[in-house]
Formats: sequence, structure tokens, C-alpha cells
Amino acid sequence: MKKSIKAKSFCMGNFCVKLLRQMLMIQCCLFISQVLMAQVEKIPVVTIQGDKIPVSKVFTAIEQQTGLTVFYSHNLLKDDAPVSLDMHQASVSEVLNHVLKGTGITYTISKEVILLKKRGNTTSQERTARPPGEITGSVTDEKANPLPGVSIAVKGTRKGAATDTDGRFRVSANTGDTLVFSFMGYVSREIPVAKDVVFDIILKQDAANLGEVVVVAFGTQKKATITGAISSIQTKEIKQSPAANLAVTLAGRLPGLTAIQTSGEPGRDAVNLFLRGQGTINGQNPLILVDGVERELTYIDPNEVDNVTILKDASSTAMFGVRGANGVILITTRRGRSEKPEISFSAETGQQGFTRTPSQVSAYDFATLRNQAGVNDGLGPNFFYSDAALEHYKLQDDPVHYPNNNWSKLLLNDYVTQNRYNLNLSGGGNFVRYFVNAGYLQQGGQWKVSEKKDYDPSAFLKRYNFRSNIDATLNKAKTLTAFLNVAGYLEKVNSPATSVSGVNANYTDRSVLLAAIWNTSPLQAGPLTPDGQILTGGGQIYPAYAEINRTGYLQETRSNIMASFGMQQDLKVITPGLSVKFMMSFDSRTVYSLLANRDYQRWEQVTQGDTIAYRRFNEKENTNLVTSTASRFESYTNSQLFINYNRTFGTKHTFTGLLLAQQDQRIRPNDRLPYNLRGVAGRATYAYDNKYFAEINAGYNGSEQFAKGHRYGFFPSFSAGWLISDELFLQGNKVLSLLKLRGSYGLVGNDRLGGRRFLYLDNVQIGGGGYSGNVGKGQTVNENSLGNPDLRWEISKKTNVGMELGLFNQFVLTVDVYRESRNDMMINRQTVPMVNGFPGALPPVNLGRMKNHGYEIELNYNKTINKDLFVLAKLNFNHAINKVEFMDEARRTDDYAYPYRQTGYAYGQFFGMITDGYWGSQEEITKSELTFVGTQPRPGDLKFKDANGDKIVDERDQAPIGFTSVPQYTFGSAFNVSYKNFDVSVLFQGVSRVSNLFANVGVYENSGTLTSYRSRMFNAWTEERAAAGLPIDFPALSTSISYSESTVNSFFVENTTYVRLKNVELGYTLPVRWSNKIGSQRIRFYANGLNLYTWTKMRNGDFDPEVSSPLSYPIIKTFNFGVNVVF
Repeated sequence: MKKSIKAKSFCMGNFCVKLLRQMLMIQCCLFISQVLMAQVEKIPVVTIQGDKIPVSKVFTAIEQQTGLTVFYSHNLLKDDAPVSLDMHQASVSEVLNHVLKGTGITYTISKEVILLKKRGNTTSQERTARPPGEITGSVTDEKANPLPGVSIAVKGTRKGAATDTDGRFRVSANTGDTLVFSFMGYVSREIPVAKDVVFDIILKQDAANLGEVVVVAFGTQKKATITGAISSIQTKEIKQSPAANLAVTLAGRLPGLTAIQTSGEPGRDAVNLFLRGQGTINGQNPLILVDGVERELTYIDPNEVDNVTILKDASSTAMFGVRGANGVILITTRRGRSEKPEISFSAETGQQGFTRTPSQVSAYDFATLRNQAGVNDGLGPNFFYSDAALEHYKLQDDPVHYPNNNWSKLLLNDYVTQNRYNLNLSGGGNFVRYFVNAGYLQQGGQWKVSEKKDYDPSAFLKRYNFRSNIDATLNKAKTLTAFLNVAGYLEKVNSPATSVSGVNANYTDRSVLLAAIWNTSPLQAGPLTPDGQILTGGGQIYPAYAEINRTGYLQETRSNIMASFGMQQDLKVITPGLSVKFMMSFDSRTVYSLLANRDYQRWEQVTQGDTIAYRRFNEKENTNLVTSTASRFESYTNSQLFINYNRTFGTKHTFTGLLLAQQDQRIRPNDRLPYNLRGVAGRATYAYDNKYFAEINAGYNGSEQFAKGHRYGFFPSFSAGWLISDELFLQGNKVLSLLKLRGSYGLVGNDRLGGRRFLYLDNVQIGGGGYSGNVGKGQTVNENSLGNPDLRWEISKKTNVGMELGLFNQFVLTVDVYRESRNDMMINRQTVPMVNGFPGALPPVNLGRMKNHGYEIELNYNKTINKDLFVLAKLNFNHAINKVEFMDEARRTDDYAYPYRQTGYAYGQFFGMITDGYWGSQEEITKSELTFVGTQPRPGDLKFKDANGDKIVDERDQAPIGFTSVPQYTFGSAFNVSYKNFDVSVLFQGVSRVSNLFANVGVYENSGTLTSYRSRMFNAWTEERAAAGLPIDFPALSTSISYSESTVNSFFVENTTYVRLKNVELGYTLPVRWSNKIGSQRIRFYANGLNLYTWTKMRNGDFDPEVSSPLSYPIIKTFNFGVNVVF
């Protein structure tokens, strides 16, 4: 078997090498042909056909087909009539001569620019009374209003200027240079410098960013032409957050994306991502691509990122085939530009602490509440603590006999440091462009370490990031390009080892520590004896101080090297607009774990009258560190071959096409066979007059999960759009600046079912030994799971309808309505009786059905008030709700109030007992004539509804409680204001119609052998509080698990709706004259914060609404300060 596996792997490696060799040979041949052809200078030709074409449209066609820029004054052609043309492969000169005949306009062609001007006249654009090399001009908006503060940069240099209050400017530049005009809220323009020209520049407002180039599947498109559901944010917004995990940064910023952070532990923080809610029970996570390759999001340095785009509907994701079934997140990293080198250095330092932790009560309050629980259980008013003892606990006049320990303060840091440093370099020339980034992140943990003798058990994260993106143009004709991306990270994650730690970190490690801290009584002495030994008692199994300081440490070293190489060849020698691209990527990830643990002596305190003594609690001894290690290696290879086509015919017909062939191979730990995925995909688009758009996408994928005949799936999609605001009957409308309709429909496939592979094959395990223990001889044959040769793709039908509305060139409203229907969902049978065979070994079947639908709303507003003040506001809102239509769930008998627990409800719906106040007295319980199964209620316990009316309170009365743990509503609102050199940004983020169960350790007063109380229990039910009508926040306390806590119920299933002040940043940029004194272009100081304040509907204020359980490492908040210097 091993030989065959190696042979297959070797064959796959040979295939990749051969493919790469062939591609390189093709590239070399094409390169040689291009070099030979480049020696003959070609005269640009164009094809333009049509009647009554506006002259400006002719110039646009020339620019699109030749790459030349036509430059002229906006007043030059205002009186010229449309022209009719029928020219095929005509020279630019022929077209211009025909169009300009009789107009009195002449032209000159030099390098990449065509300059038009009136013959024999000196226009306002031609003035020679200025120093040589100095360019002057003005910048206005479309209404001829001057624009002050517009940035004018000489491309590729550090020279630049800005317009004054009248919109005028002067800048030093030479003929052949390119001026870049940019202004917030307006479309940027690049204008080549011609001799003896005064520039009168008009900038168009672009509130909708229609001219913005947006990243899509395996390419880019102008936002105006997009017909799918796509949202994106840029690097500026990403870097406003000090979060260590890039996924946390995205929360609240993109409509349709739900980011739930379930833990804040350094290096092990967990974020669940959902695009448009949950549409399946299988593999719900979206596909994450970094520069077109599937990679991790967590470890990316925000300073490397140029933009983040999410693809949400079938049309947008079809090119990714099966991998994009649940949506796609595209991360595009920064690249160099043809300009002088720019060095940017950032340094940040901050403090971070928990957003919320369980409240700790004093020793006096603990003893008082313990006595109260005894009264409720009929044990008497001072069963546990006498009045004298209570007085000592209150006064703390004898802390040795009556200790008062706040274990949270003893064992947790209020705040720890987070530092981040970043240095990047970007620039390039005509043939090579580069971006290089290096980053360092240090994040402390909240465990308070008091002992560092032979080792350091502190919790921390140290991460080093590196990225180098290099682009090269390989010939003078600029038709052959190549790129090389190399990136990687090295990080160390350290934490205390616990008595239950394994060599691989898991949830148990943190839960042991947190359970010990949350639930240790303040009456417990310690943490040490006078001789420095560990004190235990009070039911403690793992004393928290010892688990942090005396059990050793666990360290993970993670590294990943990622490399991508590609080449692109322009094939316009065959036909204009044709190109071919090849890319190959290789990732190598290693995790090395070191566990160094030891045991320790445990002592207990014994009080004999006024004398305190200490004795051994058990026979455990202080031992030396014992180390164990483990390592995991994973590799990933991806190869892609593209054929692209993009061409405009005449002035109105634009066609694009893309064919893609792709192969993935992933080798994971413990996998005896590599995971392979092969697929082809295609896209074709058509645009008429840049107003009417149609797009067809399709993916064809094969999966190892299915048998022959079902292995391959074809997943097409179709979308269309109409840019109504560009119609003649709406042009010039001062109110309506944008109106666009779009829609899509398509199929996507899913082949994931947990971590299982080869679902069509039986999994049979053969073992040695006897049939029963040591009795008998021979081998055992175990059928671990049965295969299903009829299993096929899980199919989802997705529909999306969207509208984009812009008003006054300031407001843009985007609305999307979507519906998803999953059929043939892969599920495990639930209605097969156990007596029929192997219930745990039954094969998956295509029987599940599930629907998901909702809508998204995004509202953007940007306004340049004056030269000093700019305002930008964004609001996004998403509603997504699913419904399980069939899950092969057995219907319960008619005496159940709700016979189904899955079918007909949202996936993950909580079920339990519905509470209806509190039992007021034993008499009320008796008169109810109810029968209670299991634990019996007491006065003050929660009252559960008899939902089915049979006078028996049992599990048959369980009903839907609250919602699911995935919110139905998510929203975010961002506000950005810049005034002169100051800038402020604020982000609010929230969710609604979401629930979670908070129970057991840290919530109940009793759990296992430990007892703990929270501040909310001060208002627990007592006969006196009930009689006085005072607020009651908790059921009657008990000395054991009470009736209220004996089953899941609506009191402990919390409504975790919240609104969070997610991010705030305040920045100040030094005046340029100050920065220039140290040779810097720009110096900016800033302060920002993360998770600063939370408003929530939770009754239990001890936990953050995002955490997954009471024993999850709490979410952190951060206060951060930084400086950025650009040279």
C-alpha cells in the first residue's frame, strides 16, 4: 500500500514538473517571438463602426483599443456634431483626420498621448509665460466649481503639489511625465504632460465608486460592470483596528459577513465566519483565498493587505466550483508601483484586558449566600456559618482564620501589553516593481505568573511576518510579465501546562484554569503555605495558582512558508485582448509542540481551635519537568492555467472571457493519501454601451467523495445588470446619480461531510486478538462505517436580486434580496432502528433539505464639505434565516408538545423547558396537581410550563427556546471624519435574534465539588424578597444542583443580542513642513481601541455575549497608540 501511495505522489510530482516545464517552454517561445516583433514598431490601428457617434465616444474607443490618451479641453468639442464611421483596422491618423475634418482642430501624437487644439489660436491651455518645466492649471468639478486641496503627484517621483482655494496649482514636471490628480470622493485621473499646455482638469464625483476596480474571481472588474453580489473594503479601514487576528477586523464592516469571536486567547483566538448565515449543516465556512490561493486568514499582517472582497451569490462564486459553495473571501495583498521607493515604518503599543469576567463576591457575601442556600434547603439559618464567623469575615480582623481571597485578582492580570512593529518598502521602475513587508506582533496573556524559576509558563504570542511581492515586465513591448510572491510567518504560542494538558493544546487546558479561578471560594486559604507549598481544599481538584505556576508549560511553534510564481503573456499578436497566464503555488506548514509538565505537592490547612496547621492532602510529590513533543506537517500545492480575453468592438460592444484549469493537492497529518481536487471553470461577459451587462459562469469539478458516475458535477450560473442611470433620458439628472439593477441565478455544489473522506467506500478495520478479551483465537473484523456508492453532490440553488441607487452624488443605497435552497444535502440516517444493524456505521445519504433566505442593505454617504472637511458614513444590515425542511428525524409521539426538534426550525434551534416565573410556596406547588419527573421543585425554583397539558412536567414539554447561536441579524455602522490634519473613525457592530446557553461551571452556584456565587445572586429568590415585590434575578439558591438547574430552560438560554463599540481611532498628521525637516513625507500619530464598550440584553452580565461557553477564554478589549512614518 505504501509503495502505491508513494508512486501516486511521485506521479503527481512528475505531472506538475512536466506541466511547469511545458509552460516555461511556451513562455520562452512567446517571449522570443515578442522580442523579434518588438523590433518593428507597429502603427496603432482601430476598428470603429456606427452611426451618429459622439466625437467623445470616438476618442474613448481610440483610448481603449490603442492605450493612447486623448487630451483636450472640455470646451473644445461642445459644438461638434456626431459622426458616422465604418473603419476597420484603420490607423489612428486616418480616424482623427476623418473626425476632425472641418472643425478647425488639429492634433499631435507623441509617445502615449494625443493632444487636440484649435488651429492657429492660443487657447487658454497654451501659455508660454512660465518657467520651463513648470506646469500650471486648475481643477474643477463637473459644475465648474473650483476644487481646493486636490493632490497632484508626478507619477514615479516625489514631486507634487495641491490646489489652492481657487483650485489652481503649479507643479514642476517635464514633457512625458504623468500627473496624477486625486481627491476624496472623486474619480482619480492620470494625465500625460505635453509641451506648452495649461491643464484645465475636471474631476467627476464618484460616491458610488463606479470607476473603482474591484477584485472578482480570478481577476478584476470595474464596479459599474459587476452583476453579482460583491462587497469590499480597503487597507485604510483594515488598519484602523489593533486586533491581532485579521478576521476580527472584518466584523461589522462588510454586509452579509458574520464574524463571531468565541475566544480571545493569544494565538488560539477563534473566529467563526459565515456569509449570509447558515445554508447547510456540512462545511459552512467560506473559502478564503489570498492572492488567488487558498490560505489562512488568521496569520496575515494587516499591513500586507490591499483590500478584502467577499463574493456572496452563485454568479460571483461559480468560478471556484465546489470550494466556493458557502461564499468566498478574497484577500489581495499590496504590490509595488512604478515610482520611487517608499519606506513606511509603524510602531504600536497598547494595553489589553478582558471585556467581561464573572463577578467575584467577598468572603462575607459568600458565607451569607451559603447560609441563605441552607435555609432554602431546610437546613436552618446558620447551618454553615455562625453570626460570629460572619462578623469576622465582614471585618477581616483575623484573615488567617477567616481569609478573603479574590482569585480573579490574584491570578489574572487586569491589563497586559500588546506591541506591533511593521516596516515595508515599495516602489519600482518600468520593468520591476516590488513590495516587501516585515512585521512583528507580541501579545501577552492574562494569566498572572508569580514564579519563573526554571521555565516561563507565561501566556504570550510572538509572531514574525514576512512578505515579498515582485512583479517584472520581461520585454520592452510589455507583453510578457512575471511575478513571484514569497510570504511566511513564524510564531510561538506559550501557555501554562495544566494537570490535564496533552502535547497538543485543546479547550480542556483553558477550561481547567478558568473553572478553578471562577469557582474557587474566597474562603479558601492560600494560595501557599508559609513554606511555599500549594494549598488546596474546599473541593478543589486543580488549584489554580499551581496550575499556572507549578505544572510546567506548553509551547507551540508554528511556521508556514508560502510561495507563488506566475507568468502572463499578452497574445494580441493572435487577436487583440487575448492573454494566457500560469501560476503555481506551494505552501509548507509545520506545527511543533513541546509539553514540559510536572506534578506538585498538595497541602491543606487544618484549624484546631486557634491553632492552624498544615498537612499533606495526598501523596503527590514535587517532580521534575518531563518533556514530550509532537509535530505536524502539512503541504499544499496549487496550479492554475488561465486563458483571458477582453476586447471592445466599435464603441459599444465589450466581450470578456476566461477559461481556467486548476489542480490542488493537500497532504495533511495522518492522511495516508493526499487530498486532490481538479476542476475547470469558465466565464463569459458581454457589455453593451457600458449600460447592459450579461455574464455566464460555470464550474466543473471532481470529488474523491463519490463513486464513478457521480464523481463530477457541473455548476452553472447566469447574471445580468442594467445601469439605468446612464440612459439618455436620465443623463443630466441632478438628483439621481446612480441607478442599477442586477440579478443572478446559479447552482453550487458541496462535497463536505465533516472530516470523512471517500464516502462511497466501506471502512473496514481488521485487528488481531481474541473475539472477547483473551478468549479464543483469530482476527476481528470491524465495520467502522458503510459506504454509499449512490452518494452524489449536495446541490444548492441560489438566487439574488440587487439594486444600487445613488442620490445627489453623495448617497449610495445598495439592496440585495437572496434565497438559497439546498437539496440532496448529505446527512446521516436517524430513522433506522438500532436492531437493524450498526447505527454508528450507517452511510450518509442525499436526503436533507434546507432553505436559507434574507436581505442585505448598505447605505454609504460621502461629502467633501470644503477643502478642510470630509465626511464618510457607512451603514450595513443583513438578515438571514434558515429552515430545516427534512433531516430524516423520527417524529415523536403525540404526547410531545413539539414532535420535531430539527424539522421545521432553524438549524441549531435550542429546545428546553419554558419558564413561567417562580414557585411562591410549597402550597402553590401542591395545589398545581402537577407531577414532576426527576428533581422536585422547592419554593423559589423556576416554574416550568406544562406545554402539552398532561399534568406531568417532563421532557415531553420541551419547546423551542430563543434562537440559534448564529445571529439572524447583523449590522455595522462606520463614521469617518477628517478635518485639516485630524481624522476620526468610529465603528459600531452588533447582532440580534441570537441565543446561547450559559450553564454549569461559572453560572450555577454549585458545580461538581465547588461552590461559587456571583453578584447577580444577591437578588436571588427569597421569601422576603418575593413578599416585598423586590426584583428577582436568580432562582432560590441551593446547596446542590437545584430543580431550576436540572434541565435546559429558557432562564439559562440567554438572548445574546448586543451592540458593540467595536473600533475607534483618532489620528493626527503632522504638517508637511514639519515632516520634511527629518526627511519624511508624512508622519501620523494615532490612538485606537477595540471592543471598547458593549450594550447587551443578557440577564447574566458576567460573560461577553460572543463567547461560546462560560469556560471560553474571554474576549479582550485593547487600547492602542501608534506612529507611522513614511519616507
